[in-house]
Amino acid sequence: MIHVNEHVEPIHYQSTLLAIKMIEVKNDWELGLLRWHYHKELEFIFVKKGCVDFHTVDRCYRLHKGDVLLIGSNQLHANQRVDCAEAVYLVMHVMLQPYFEPAITPYYHYFSEHHRPLSELNVIFRERKDVRRRVGQMMRHIFKETQAQADGFEIAVSLHMKQILLDLYRSDAQRADVRKGPDLYELQPVLQYVDQQLSGKIDMKEACKLLSMSYSYFSKHFKEVMGTSFIEYVNFRRIHMAERHLATKSASVNEVARMVGFENITHFYRLFQRHNGCTPRQYVMRLKQRG
Repeated sequence: MIHVNEHVEPIHYQSTLLAIKMIEVKNDWELGLLRWHYHKELEFIFVKKGCVDFHTVDRCYRLHKGDVLLIGSNQLHANQRVDCAEAVYLVMHVMLQPYFEPAITPYYHYFSEHHRPLSELNVIFRERKDVRRRVGQMMRHIFKETQAQADGFEIAVSLHMKQILLDLYRSDAQRADVRKGPDLYELQPVLQYVDQQLSGKIDMKEACKLLSMSYSYFSKHFKEVMGTSFIEYVNFRRIHMAERHLATKSASVNEVARMVGFENITHFYRLFQRHNGCTPRQYVMRLKQRG
């Protein structure tokens, strides 16, 4: 398996109310070293100087001065020094929940990542220089505010963060209708229940109780909101967790399958191949080749 020093990177917020951490990084580690890790927070990168490589499972992004990158929640990624001038870049780890006050709850659906990873929005940064410039400027402002922490810095950070979200939303030519936002917000107790129970038994009857819905109504309602059945959603989340375990844990494929709630190993292999187009072992080899 692939090993990293910290599999799940701990993020210590500068403000717990804002669920944010903002740092400036100098790219001074060993040339060519990959550090695979993940965390529940979104990660924004803005390069101030030089160049640096950021890897996800599917591709490598070479970032130069002025470039911006977005890494999704729990998305496996690694950064790597390249043979060019020293890189200096801002890294912002943030949870979006504190920024969804009632007035913007309808947009929760768009930013939730339950239908697509937010990393798909990197096409905006690649194609729109004006968006890169504005988001980079907002990140500079947030960095200054979180470092100084002058009176009212929480207001300033919140405003800048919402400006980033607004810029992304308005710049996304492929954005979906957000009218399902309140319904998706209503499902949050169930989605949290699923994530908390991925390694054990997940009972749809228990999910129904959380929303005080009948079994048949819950099944229909969940599929209308999520675009997939409850069972298919659970399997997707389990396979996603298995991907992270395969990349970061010293465990066999069978052990990883059991870690994410699969007792039937054949079923695990079949679902994994359906989602990734390769077997679990081939997935690990692909990551090793990237490193």
